[in-house]
Amino acid sequence: MPLFRRLRSDPVKGGSRKRKFNIAKGKEGGCGSLTRLCLWSLSENMTDVWTKDYTEKYMDQYSFRYIMGPFNMLPGELVEELLSLLSSRRLLSRAALHLLLLPQLPGLSLASFSGLVTPSLCHIIGVRCPSLLSLDLSGAQQLCAADLCELLGALPRLRSLSLAGTVCDGRVIRGMATHCVSLQHLDVSRCHRLAPAGLLPLAHRPGGLLGLPLRSLLALDIGFGDEEPERVGAAAFLLLALPLLARLALEGLGEACSLIAAGDFAETEGFADRAGVPSLRELWCRRARGDIGGGGEGAEQEFVGRKEAEQWTSDAGSEEEDEDEEDGTEGEGAEKEKTEERRTASEGQRGRSGATERQVILCLREAQGVAWGALGALGQLCPELCSIALSGEGGPGGQVAMGLGQWAGQLHSLSLQFSGALSQVLPATRTVGATLTTLSLEGVKMDGSVAFLQLLRVCPKLKALHIHTEAPSSAEDEEEEDQERNLHDLPCLPQLLSLTLNFLLDQRQTKPAMSWRSLKWALLALLGGSPLLEKVFLAAIPCPMDSVFRKVLESCYGPPADSKLPPLRRLHHLKPDSL
Repeated sequence: MPLFRRLRSDPVKGGSRKRKFNIAKGKEGGCGSLTRLCLWSLSENMTDVWTKDYTEKYMDQYSFRYIMGPFNMLPGELVEELLSLLSSRRLLSRAALHLLLLPQLPGLSLASFSGLVTPSLCHIIGVRCPSLLSLDLSGAQQLCAADLCELLGALPRLRSLSLAGTVCDGRVIRGMATHCVSLQHLDVSRCHRLAPAGLLPLAHRPGGLLGLPLRSLLALDIGFGDEEPERVGAAAFLLLALPLLARLALEGLGEACSLIAAGDFAETEGFADRAGVPSLRELWCRRARGDIGGGGEGAEQEFVGRKEAEQWTSDAGSEEEDEDEEDGTEGEGAEKEKTEERRTASEGQRGRSGATERQVILCLREAQGVAWGALGALGQLCPELCSIALSGEGGPGGQVAMGLGQWAGQLHSLSLQFSGALSQVLPATRTVGATLTTLSLEGVKMDGSVAFLQLLRVCPKLKALHIHTEAPSSAEDEEEEDQERNLHDLPCLPQLLSLTLNFLLDQRQTKPAMSWRSLKWALLALLGGSPLLEKVFLAAIPCPMDSVFRKVLESCYGPPADSKLPPLRRLHHLKPDSL
């Protein structure tokens, strides 16, 4: 294996664009499968030959700046795909990383192998991969803030970065704002050493420089919970100073929207002085006048930012959003009309009361960390919202249903954290359920199968359903029906792909109390009426699942009349923690 310390020019630089096009085109046909098979074979040979040879002869004896071997001839996209394949097969090792950390690598994700992320590996990444566009170091606990700062200083082209669950603090954020000036997507969730005010350099840098062009910022569960005034002030500052922000997950987001909508920033003046940033009143006036995020090129960048934020992250959720947008053109039309009405009203207000009284309109499309009582202000500022996560004290009711109604016809993802009964959630879900493709409920209590079945009926387009709930009471008043209900009358979810049912056990329980009649029909509807179902996660289900699966497989119930696919035929991932 040839090993060199000097830098060698990229051998595929001239033909990389053509190869990338062929690979992308091949994924839709047979060539894509052939490419995958070749990479599969290469990963096996790599483990048996290349990594073995490197481990035995070179890894701990030498420190090579660059390794020139068979893999540096691969285009960057294939190197990234090979790393992903090794990761999915649990074959990724320190030696394999050393061999595949190449200058042409466009993206690197080590979230599933955070134990491999050490200061020495970060040094190698910074030296060998200065052109990285995407980096995920989530959960890496062996790095200190100085290590992260050194690494970010060597990666000036980064556009997407995840440091979730690391020791990221204000010093790292300042280094990020200085060196990674093209950063568009950032995840610093669960960084407990990072105070909310530590995020401000992302939006304002010393010398009056503009902030980063962030489209997506995930920062839930940061700090230690004792900076509540700063938390709301920081959220408001980020909303006003980052005009391209389309996706935001941050505690205090709802309160910040209420603050901006009211235009009363008296209580935050001290916060701005302590942080050394412009006052919220100044930012609000500049944003209302159009000095921040104005029209023309800024508007075009804002549109591009929203689209990129929709495609980032997570993964399955972004694909669901894209498909939902294709299917809901009428909803988009209504959304545009509603936005124009709001902007027209704001223009009229500006003409009557002056420029500083004009309402600020944010381009947020995804919001997480919103309190129940802030829906009104959020709707006033964010007419284009299509994904929302609600939590905090309070719960669903008439006002919440009305609040969600502001985005009726356009909301595709809804997450509710609520400790009440499932039946209390129905008014809210009924308002926006017709367009929902993702629904997540956490903490709700099951109160019989009727409410569960109604929930499925009002959300017919769901592609992902995740419920974390307490088991229903074992003392059931309803009597077992003598005659079997017509299974064809149960609701269907013909587009459902992913299902999670997690029933929380009491600490004193070793197994769930059986509650068959409360869940029987809902389980039959979910498993039998979802012919496209691919992934199912079941935890502590309080009823015998053998009989449920038997009923689903033996009955003719399941797919709609226009579908010939029997139930569970596409299922490839089943994780039953308690059947």
